[in-house]
Amino acid sequence: MSTLTELFGLDAKASADDLQQAALMLPEIRDYHAVPVSVTPEIAGHWLRRNASNRPIRKKAVAQYANDLKSGHWQQNGETVKFGRSGRLLDGQHRIAAIAAAGIAQPMLIVTGVADAAFDTIDTGRRRTSTDVLIIEGIGVFEARIAAAALPMIINYRCGLLPHSSTRYPNHELLDCWASQPQVRASSQFVAKLPHRMVPISQSKAMFLHWAFARHDVAAADQFMEGLFVGDRLDRMGAVFHLRERLLLDRVERRKSDDGAQLHACIKAWNAERAHKRVRGWRALFPSSDEAFPEVLP
Repeated sequence: MSTLTELFGLDAKASADDLQQAALMLPEIRDYHAVPVSVTPEIAGHWLRRNASNRPIRKKAVAQYANDLKSGHWQQNGETVKFGRSGRLLDGQHRIAAIAAAGIAQPMLIVTGVADAAFDTIDTGRRRTSTDVLIIEGIGVFEARIAAAALPMIINYRCGLLPHSSTRYPNHELLDCWASQPQVRASSQFVAKLPHRMVPISQSKAMFLHWAFARHDVAAADQFMEGLFVGDRLDRMGAVFHLRERLLLDRVERRKSDDGAQLHACIKAWNAERAHKRVRGWRALFPSSDEAFPEVLP
């Protein structure tokens, strides 16, 4: 463990102002150090400006922490505040924001020189969700929520599992899927631009399906999803027309829909369109009790 006086070559009798100036500069330290600091509201406010690309601050959490500080109920639990080698605040934003809001200094252990790439492994206040990690990667909140729910379906399908299987994946696997496959990102961006109100299926299912279809034909995948979500000029004997009618009816009547059945019907509708097969009703698309999950036709 180091001290501010040691790191910055200050005299053992350094003034409070000198120690505060050293604390303000602490995030600039690129080497790995653990430093005890009395974090004042002024220091906290300065450090918060280094909070680039972190997940959105939860105002309720900050308010609760600030109330705990004011009432004397704040407990030191050994958690550190972490800064990356880039100087970015990686962990501790809610505690730092609470000090600034409460106007009360608090002793904390500050760690510098943490690898910025370790960010998605750090827990703060609540566990970072896949949505949080995607937002930190620079994705908009709405699109991040879609992608966070769709990525496990994509990984499942690539592993030979049913897309709606309940397998859970760590954040780093989801991020790897996002970063390594351009079509995943393209499908996310496409689906995020579709209508948001009264949708026939969730945008996350739409993202998975668009990705699965676009691997064979991007233009056809675009056309299929636009027809399903917008409904303009659909052939009344076409699979997409009957699929859309049934899915929207389920929404209007608030029927609880089975994820697997919805995905099954969408893939069968895609297959019918690819085979230029006319469909007389939605029953031809939805699965019977013993029907295997369909493969996506090229």
